[in-house]
Amino acid sequence: MRDGPKIFLISFLLTLAVLLPLLGGFAFYGIWKQKTAEQVNNTQVGVPIQSATQENDQTILVAIAAEDPAFVLLRLNGLEGTVRVSPIPAQSVLVAPSGPMLLRDSYTTAGPGRASVLLGETLNVEIDHYVAITPASLGTAWNGMEPLRVNLTGLLNPDELEKLGLSQDPVISLAPENATSFLAKLELAPIRLARVRAAIWDAAFRQQQDLLAQNLIEGLRQTSGTLLTDLTVTDMYTLQKTLDWLAKKDAVVETQPVPGQYDAAQDRYEFNEDSVTFARKWFCVRSQGETEETSVAQQLEATPTPQPSPTPQTSPTPSPTVPPENGPMPGALG
Repeated sequence: MRDGPKIFLISFLLTLAVLLPLLGGFAFYGIWKQKTAEQVNNTQVGVPIQSATQENDQTILVAIAAEDPAFVLLRLNGLEGTVRVSPIPAQSVLVAPSGPMLLRDSYTTAGPGRASVLLGETLNVEIDHYVAITPASLGTAWNGMEPLRVNLTGLLNPDELEKLGLSQDPVISLAPENATSFLAKLELAPIRLARVRAAIWDAAFRQQQDLLAQNLIEGLRQTSGTLLTDLTVTDMYTLQKTLDWLAKKDAVVETQPVPGQYDAAQDRYEFNEDSVTFARKWFCVRSQGETEETSVAQQLEATPTPQPSPTPQTSPTPSPTVPPENGPMPGALG
């Protein structure tokens, strides 16, 4: 009995001798893991670029996934310190292998990726990425930034301003998630509607330029499950650094719709040689060069009336045009 306490004490000390190194090892591993994660984050986020490179010149097709989809071709050019915004009417006629097709029909039947490819081929420009986002998700992506102040002077005539109750003050305060419904009320011809859309995007980049790199990118990450995009996580970091660089360089913001001719009778917006010339000046020409540009312009001149697109077959996969409500699509962020 007298040996009992001694045996217990020896057993206790032996147990501590085994457990303490294990506990210390777990604690050390946890600290090391945390520091490693912080180092990775520091190398990816918040490290400003010292000089812009080719990866900081990106052209993105943004599709607003509403009942009537809308499209904007956006170029963020860190090399030249410019932001170029060019709304594309949904009725634009694209050159497709199967024949002419409207931009909205290409998007509806095959999704933003296919629409991006056909638009790039038609205008002979490089489109690096595409993003389809719903109006509601635009509000989330705006991530607490101030509503836009848009001056409609020169964009709407006095009667149209009066109808909207803006005859005394044509400057409106507009939240991004409400822009689509506001534009739908205007009932304007496509090119006039594109000019108003351009003014909204102009306000976004001019008025919030200092906050876009942080707030917008974080907002896009928050809503990544509802986006349909080919932007990867790495692409998002590059986009964030590009926006930060543009803000520091006080980037020049330019907005102009792609020129063309609207046929009201057939509700189609025709591209022509002026369209291709404009696109060549504003965006990066596709690698095939001027020979293909000439052939594209000739195809545009000879483009017949597009036929109504066939109804897509029912598929168990999510719609290519309306971003999913739950979880990212393949290739989306996250």
